[in-house]
Amino acid sequence: MKNHGLKLLIILLLGLFILIGLIVQKPDKMYKPKNLVEAMSQLDVLLAKEDKKNIFDMTENDYITNSHFSLGIWIRNNWGLWGGQELAKYFNRLGIYHPDDMSGIILRSYYRHIHNQDYKLEEQIKYYKDFWKKSQELGQRLKTDTAFARQERLKFEEYIREKREKQKQSFPIGSKIKTWVDYNSVGNRTEIIGTVLEWRYVDEKGKRLLPDGTYFKLKDVEAKIKVTAFIYKKMKNRVEKQNQMTTDELWVNIEELRKIE
Repeated sequence: MKNHGLKLLIILLLGLFILIGLIVQKPDKMYKPKNLVEAMSQLDVLLAKEDKKNIFDMTENDYITNSHFSLGIWIRNNWGLWGGQELAKYFNRLGIYHPDDMSGIILRSYYRHIHNQDYKLEEQIKYYKDFWKKSQELGQRLKTDTAFARQERLKFEEYIREKREKQKQSFPIGSKIKTWVDYNSVGNRTEIIGTVLEWRYVDEKGKRLLPDGTYFKLKDVEAKIKVTAFIYKKMKNRVEKQNQMTTDELWVNIEELRKIE
């Protein structure tokens, strides 16, 4: 009886160890990483083999550019980069404070991760620190040099106008696109697929004040999109309510559009 009881105990313990092992190994897609290493592991869990292959086949800069308003938005919204959660605090300790910069480092590191390359984290951090230092120096000059400020403002306005016109030309009427849209009032977003119907120019939401006290004279460019599919169908009602949709059409800023090949 003792031997039988011992065998039963061993079997029960072995089953418990196997169960614990399975629980530990089961990927948790809702987990919010706390550092860059965990972020790499979590993206490995979240992204399908096909997604990883597509990333692998891109150039690094193309991947970063194409991902900023797609996967980058998802990372910023869902991993607490705007809300100062653990991953944001990790980057703060490295001297990185803007969520766009944080997601940029994550995306670039992931590209290098699947290519088995060095992340060169220190180099990435230095790039963003240098960028903000130069921005602060520029801001100071804009405050103190009126002629320089006016020249820079006009130059920037022209650059934005040309950029938006080129973007518009790259999406002819009838183009099939993918874009992110809000589904609640705090800026959470989901993806939709649609077709470009028409364009309009609208005043920018909120005036953009320069350090010299003047405003940029710019207009946003928006596309009317006929929605043909919701990537996540369960979000359909929430998107329609948030965007006050009475038909299958809504307006989307040109910066959010991505082509479907």
